[in-house]
Order: sequence, then C-alpha cells, then structure tokens
Amino acid sequence: MRANRLAVLAAACLLAVPLVGATTEAIHSEEVPLWPEDSQVLKDGIRELAGETWAFTRPTLLVYRPHTKSERAAILVFPGGGYKALAIGPNSTIGPNGAEVCRWLTDSGITCVLVKNRVPNTGCNWNKKTRRHETPRVPMALQDAQRAVSLVRFNAAEYGIEPDRIGVMGFSAGGNLAVLSSTAFDSRSHDPFDDVDRISSRPDFAIPVYPGHLTMEHKNKTPKAVAAQELNTDIVVSKQVPPTLLVHARDDPVDPVHYSEVYARELGKAGADVKLIVYETGGHAFGVWKQGKDSDRWTEDAIRWLREIGIL
Repeated sequence: MRANRLAVLAAACLLAVPLVGATTEAIHSEEVPLWPEDSQVLKDGIRELAGETWAFTRPTLLVYRPHTKSERAAILVFPGGGYKALAIGPNSTIGPNGAEVCRWLTDSGITCVLVKNRVPNTGCNWNKKTRRHETPRVPMALQDAQRAVSLVRFNAAEYGIEPDRIGVMGFSAGGNLAVLSSTAFDSRSHDPFDDVDRISSRPDFAIPVYPGHLTMEHKNKTPKAVAAQELNTDIVVSKQVPPTLLVHARDDPVDPVHYSEVYARELGKAGADVKLIVYETGGHAFGVWKQGKDSDRWTEDAIRWLREIGIL
C-alpha cells in the first residue's frame, strides 16, 4: 500500500504552477476497486510490477457526482504521468485526485470518474537508460481503461447515468489512453473474468487533451521526419471510432501538436467524427488551470462540443 501511495504522490513534482481561483479540497462520493481481488488480471499485474519501486498495483475509480441537476452523462478521466506515475498529486493541474477537472465536469451536470490505473511502464513509455520508447508486453493501462468503461456502464443505473452517454477524457499519457480505449474496443486486452467484462468497453465519445505516443516516433522508427507523420500502429482507426475532440496547444514542448494533427487526419480519412482544436499558446500539461493563455478557453469549447454531439 505504501508503494501505491508513493506512485501517486511522486507525480506532484511534475506540475508546480499555482492554481487560480480554485480550492484544494473536493470530496469524491466513493472509491471503487477496478478488479476483484481474485481476478487473474489483478494477480498477474501485481506479479509483473513486483520489482518496481513506485508500483501502483490495485487500480480504482473515484466517482464524483453532480451536486446540481444531472445530465445523466459520465466522463472517465485518465491522468497523465508518462505511464510512469499518476499526475494527481497536490500540485496537479487537474487537481489532487482529479478534483478540479471533476469539479468542472460535475458543475456542468456530468458525473466524473477519475481512473487510477496501474503504473509504471503499463503503456508506451520512454526508457531513460536505453533512450528508446518501449511498449509493454502486457498493456495493463489499457486493460484498466477498458475495464473502467465496462464497469461504469455496468453500474449506469446506480450512478444515475445513461449507458450510451459514457465518454473518456485523458491528459498527455492519459490522452493516449483515451485514444487507445476509443479505438481498441473491438479487442479486449484481457480474458473476460465476470459479467462486467461482457459489457461493451466502447466509449460513446472521447476527448484526448495534448495526447502523447501517437506517431511512429514512439516505435523508434527512423528517419524521425517520416515517423512523425505516421500514426502509431498500436492505434487502429475506423469509422466506428466514437466522436472525438482533440485539444492541443501549438507551443507544447513535450507532446508536439503534430501528434494530434496526425491522429485527426487519419480519423478523418476513416470517416470518423473528429474535431481538432489547436490553441496558439498553452504549453503542456495545462489541465484545467487558468494561465492567461489561449488554452484557458478549452473547457468552454469542450462543453460546447458536447452539446453539438448531443451529450448535453
């Protein structure tokens, strides 16, 4: 348990800009285990991550409910952290435990579900020692994401939401996870364990925010100029991909804007419903913080888009 707490708190040092006009406290209605203790997926993950100092091995959902009128929709939020940690520490730009992004969503009448997926190295990540991108043998983060969508849909009546109004949102590496979960829904990344796993894991919409790991640069392909314009082969697009809103800043120094541009281009070619909003300024990891930059208005634009596609 100590290692689990450290994996979350370790991400606090990633983000250290003061939050404007927000409180530091928010109460989630409940914390829900993602996997039963006797599930093979959970057991395999604990064994796989046993040698990792900062391992977070028992993933959960934090469910935040609207305090006012509910729109009967839900958004699952995947934090950033490079698949190394979860960026939901005390200085996170989405708030500690996602409280600020969930405050924004619940104020809009949307149930917010913060997904605390397993880390580290549970998705495409950068190995500092080899200086190469690595894709894990077992995609534990995707397993958690798919399970999370199915679990929320399975409990839709209990959460007061409609089972066909469940979307995903992610930031940075979490944005990559939102992309993967909204494209890989036809192929579950683990053997079904119970009735939850027999429920569809396809989100009804997706909002990847400055997503990473989207091009063949992350398969170590060269030359980089060519790889940068090719979609990562881990991502399989089709017309069945749910409506997708991509949010990015042109001056992002960590996850360059061409990641979203390439993905939007390929979704368009496949006939999927996609919208890309690029802000001239905002940098990386702006979350829901106000910085006096163009990206400050992305939350308003996202709510407008949700109305356009009929979710709100």
